[in-house]
Amino acid sequence: MDSISIELDTPLITQGCASRIVRTIVELLLYNRTQIPFPYTTFRAMVKKLESADPTDATHSVAELRIQKQREKAQHVVQCVEMLFDTIEKILSNHPPIGELMIVFGKTIYTAKEAFIITLPAIDRNHIGENHQRSLEKVLRKLGLQLTLCDQLVSGQAVTSDTNIFVMVQSSCTLHPTLGVNLLDNFQLPKKCVKYEISFKMANKGGDETVNGCCKRLEIYSEEESMVQSGTLPTAAQATTTEFQGPLSNEWFLLDAVISGFSIKSPKENVMWK
Repeated sequence: MDSISIELDTPLITQGCASRIVRTIVELLLYNRTQIPFPYTTFRAMVKKLESADPTDATHSVAELRIQKQREKAQHVVQCVEMLFDTIEKILSNHPPIGELMIVFGKTIYTAKEAFIITLPAIDRNHIGENHQRSLEKVLRKLGLQLTLCDQLVSGQAVTSDTNIFVMVQSSCTLHPTLGVNLLDNFQLPKKCVKYEISFKMANKGGDETVNGCCKRLEIYSEEESMVQSGTLPTAAQATTTEFQGPLSNEWFLLDAVISGFSIKSPKENVMWK
């Protein structure tokens, strides 16, 4: 297993930052492993442009029908990716600590060709993401650059044919099925699967009270908090009780959102973007 260590110039990770880190890695791997023809932000913008375009008349040829099918497939890819990101954000925000997250490339999880096992940094729930937005953007830029230039990913990069991309999370508590996850009993990757392990090295917290105590000085009230105090809404502890049960022995949960690879097979298919 190849190990990839990423240095993050931050002493803490908030809930929002953790989901953005995962999102950045997924987006980069989709393009790096040739599952989409452009970087994801560009690909998503081009697909949105296709959706907003005026509908054409009925197709008159096999070529036009093929292009229409390709457009529908590209739109489906973006829908699945966004659904995946929404699920990851919910899991990281509302549930027990997730130790690891795994991104798997293959037709099925049991015939996986490549797997990226991400050891997630601990989330500091005493800090609010909005107060660290500037440092988050810096972290994400550096993360993308380090992964793009990583020797292991560059040397292992190959032109991969279209395949499926699965995402799993490891938890010591049972995640509720309504999140869009399914428990995998004693799951193990196939022996021939190429494995990469991505871990993070955090900056030392030190004793800077301005950095470590910034969010403790802010009193933030929301409509939901007022309702909790008045007794009309359950507390956070009560709300999460229905979402998960525990404990487990760090089992893997497979997310329902599966991404299908989309690539341009021939120059003729570039017509669909015009």
